[in-house]
Amino acid sequence: MGADTPEPQQHSYIGERVRRREDIALVTGRGRYAGDLRFPGLLYAAVSRSTSPHGLLSAVSLDVARAMPGIVGAFAADDLPEIHGVMVDAVLPDAHLVGRRVLAKDRVRYVGEPVAVVVALDPYHAADAAAAVEIDIEPIDGVGDVLTALQSGSPSLHPPHEGNLAGRLVRAFGEVDVAFAEAAHVIRNRVRLARVSGGYLEPRACCAVWDETTDQWEMWSSTQWVHGVRDRVAQMLGVENRQVRVRAENVGGGFGPKGAMYPEEILVAALARRLGHPVQWVAGRSEDTAASMQAHGDVFDVEAAVDSTGRMKGLKAHLLHDIGAYAGPGTPVAGTITNHLICAYRIPAFRADIDLVYTNCVPTGFIRGGGREVGNFAMERTMDVIASQLALDPAEIRRRNLIGVHEMPYETGLPGVVYDGGDYAALLETVTNAIGYHELRMRQSEGSPLGVGVAMSVERTGIGAGEEARVTIDPQGNARAHLGSSPGGQGHDTTFAQVVATRLGWPLDRVQVMTGDSDTVPKSGVTAASRSAFEVGNAAALAGAAARRRLLKMGAELLEADPADLVLTPDGVHVRGSSGRGVALHEILRDGPLEVSETFKAPPAYASACHAAIVEVDRDTGSVRIVRYVIGHDSGRSINPLLVEGQLHGGFAHGLGYALFEEAVYTPDGNFVSASFLDYLIPGAPEVDTVPQLLMVESEVFGNPEGFKGVGESATIPAPAAIAGAVENALRKLGCNAIVSELPITPERVFNALHRLKA
Repeated sequence: MGADTPEPQQHSYIGERVRRREDIALVTGRGRYAGDLRFPGLLYAAVSRSTSPHGLLSAVSLDVARAMPGIVGAFAADDLPEIHGVMVDAVLPDAHLVGRRVLAKDRVRYVGEPVAVVVALDPYHAADAAAAVEIDIEPIDGVGDVLTALQSGSPSLHPPHEGNLAGRLVRAFGEVDVAFAEAAHVIRNRVRLARVSGGYLEPRACCAVWDETTDQWEMWSSTQWVHGVRDRVAQMLGVENRQVRVRAENVGGGFGPKGAMYPEEILVAALARRLGHPVQWVAGRSEDTAASMQAHGDVFDVEAAVDSTGRMKGLKAHLLHDIGAYAGPGTPVAGTITNHLICAYRIPAFRADIDLVYTNCVPTGFIRGGGREVGNFAMERTMDVIASQLALDPAEIRRRNLIGVHEMPYETGLPGVVYDGGDYAALLETVTNAIGYHELRMRQSEGSPLGVGVAMSVERTGIGAGEEARVTIDPQGNARAHLGSSPGGQGHDTTFAQVVATRLGWPLDRVQVMTGDSDTVPKSGVTAASRSAFEVGNAAALAGAAARRRLLKMGAELLEADPADLVLTPDGVHVRGSSGRGVALHEILRDGPLEVSETFKAPPAYASACHAAIVEVDRDTGSVRIVRYVIGHDSGRSINPLLVEGQLHGGFAHGLGYALFEEAVYTPDGNFVSASFLDYLIPGAPEVDTVPQLLMVESEVFGNPEGFKGVGESATIPAPAAIAGAVENALRKLGCNAIVSELPITPERVFNALHRLKA
């Protein structure tokens, strides 16, 4: 390069529509999942589970199973004393938290609870032997009355029985009693959300190899949190974290349930050491659905105090939150649920009373939305009820209550819940214009049977716990980003390579991303809470920029030049405008690769969205058809718009499932009856044939260096409320004065509403 040749500008890959480079291996069958692993001497585990929802465990007989062909061992709780303590996944003050054992002892509390484990030379013999384990359970009364109340939304559930109560929480700000005393109207609404399952493609699986010479484990798990599995296995086996390495090479979907730690991961680790062989466990589909964390199962009573114009003066809510049989990860999600009652609205006074109740169901956790969709559904359905009772348009009632862009950053009143930016009015205007909202209302006045619904949402992205990223550069100019986040289909390899390449100033094809391995960084948070882009992305950007500064400084010292006058490439460093005066990268790194670590820690960022749905209801079958759908979203600065669109499409499909199909059904006595996809319905190709129109609104952000926000759950959160509003609107155009307050909105429920109309 001559002295008069201008230097090229540093290229930015952020914002480019780069195709996912990890997909080639996945679609050609070269990806490796936890169930694909094969090691010499590999043994296979199968778990015997409770078929009773609640009972005393009087005996577990393993004799028949141990005598079967190919069986290496069979174990109940007392046979594995090396497993210590119980698993408690929640920390709540003044709560009665019941931890779960890896294998049940003395009592079982839900169908699917692990009771014994069998190990065999092949998975078929293991499954046969597990079925032959004789488990004697003396049934005892459970909490069926609470379960029935949760399933029916019966008013008799308040208050729950003290024996079923895990804890009571109160979240409040402002003068709530004054607001209600002075209100022109008090509007009441009750909503219920059925339990839901993960519905991912790959059932849970894990494998452990123990090295006797080092007393260390190599583990693989279909998990969203390799560091969480590492720490829990070490804790339960009484060893140091450094003795356990956990990897998640490829994960066929997680959606939240795989962010929890499970008994099977501890079992394979314990058995690998005890038997001196690698041990693998792979769940069957129905087994996974019955034994993995579920979500929802909530009943919400909401009261809104409004003035004569419909503006909110105060909000009161009572949440009955089903945590299942044990204090699992879903126990503290009640805080997230009530945080998201605020939504996009100015609420001067607020009080939420929360009852956490035990039921004889699988423990609850997080599933896409992570509780945000529960609070959002309660708030958005309440806004529609306010509009109906005050004879106002649903979009107009929202417009009157929206937080203004000039108020950002906005302190909601709840501790730590500060909106860092967003133009909610612009979102509402953009979406209603795009869907032709006012024209639709005119058509309805002329007799059109179509229903239209609109919903706002504000979602917390990130957990604020701090995230470390490490970048290494070798003397040949190859860069590696070591990140703790475990990918589950989000496109980590592509997006974070774009971030690092941009901040380092490197060609994209010279950057490799290392994820899904607990040895990459000392600790990392779970891949959940729409946190990857915001927290991992900002950490990766910091590490890439720090590596660039270090290389320029090292080159400046060798060249005796100012770093500002230098140009950095994978070949080395040279003085700007003088390519003849430089130093090769391998000379700069003559002592070995450069390694730089940076940690990003900041309060959560808040993404926002507005959804609008147009639906058609078949009066003869009760089925609902999505005619058109528009999503307006503010997810901050897009790292890769192509992948953002994919996340929004997937999130919409998940929200559609919550709205119309998904229900994990328990009978009143606690028996689980929807363990397979024959009974647990998820949207398929015919149901997602309407492709949502996507519109981006980007607003100013505060305290977010790169401007990234999460998007993985953005389209899921308001979809149930928008679809419910549209279905309710369509029913009313058919002459049925129904209130759609229960999810899912099945054809049976729609048909019954129409049937009551005919009666």
